[in-house]
Amino acid sequence: MTDKLHTDTREKPATIYYMPGVQDSGDLETAAKSIVRTAEASGLQNADYNRPLTIPQPADLRLTVKRLAARLAVNIDSFDVATHLYCRVYVDIQDADHRLFDMDWTGSGSKLIVADTFTGNKTTVFNLLKDGAAHTFYFFFWVNQANNAVISLVQLWEGVACSDSTPQPVLDIAHDGFISLYCRVDKQGTGSSSLWLCLPDTYDYISKATNSVAYEMAVPAAIVNNFHLRINASVATDLWYLHIMHITLW
Repeated sequence: MTDKLHTDTREKPATIYYMPGVQDSGDLETAAKSIVRTAEASGLQNADYNRPLTIPQPADLRLTVKRLAARLAVNIDSFDVATHLYCRVYVDIQDADHRLFDMDWTGSGSKLIVADTFTGNKTTVFNLLKDGAAHTFYFFFWVNQANNAVISLVQLWEGVACSDSTPQPVLDIAHDGFISLYCRVDKQGTGSSSLWLCLPDTYDYISKATNSVAYEMAVPAAIVNNFHLRINASVATDLWYLHIMHITLW
């Protein structure tokens, strides 16, 4: 009988690579559009714009997406007689459960808004967007009275992200043992953010990084019993998103 070597019995390291990045619709209005409807159009085929986007799902079941966020930018060039421009954005289906944005603007200029989705807030939309499949965003615009509003930019970004000023969990990692981790956070916006590598359901952190531009976190080695990533944003209209994460587990 031969003796087993240590290398025969020890657990081999596993590497997980996840790159959700940011999904970008691009500018859906390449010129300028006059909005003349005085009521929301009925039927997805009558949307002013639509665009399919896909957030990659983690391939490893030890990773669970906890929060997604989308950022909407609209430029209103002018109002005529109309004094309100309304905008609704839906995911796949035109009903209240699938509504991501519901806006009422009364002045011209650049408009920015971010919507966070998670279990308990826009849950139907969150469950759709996190499943790794393509989902179509439908954009509806109308005004409050005859004559028009003119828009020249409609763009949407989404990602594994957060716009809350309080750091919120965006990704859970189920693992008991040693880890080595690298991740990068990027933004659409102007403010600052922090990334926290935290113990379960707490703000007790193993590592923390803060910056006003894209930034990185590297943890050469740590012992964990499950953990999660938290992200926050100093400006409510910023989208700070997980660009890439690379973890080795023992």
